[in-house]
Amino acid sequence: MTRAELEVRELEARLRVVPMNDGALLTALQRALALKRDRLERLRSQHEG
Repeated sequence: MTRAELEVRELEARLRVVPMNDGALLTALQRALALKRDRLERLRSQHEG
């Protein structure tokens, strides 16, 4: 789970420095972040239950 948390934090950091004129990169990073957050939530649910 720690690895998944690290990946989410890395994507959040990358989103903060995306050039304003690079919409494709912004969209890709947002999608990747949403998928990683979903994965992290599933891992947390499995770990708790």
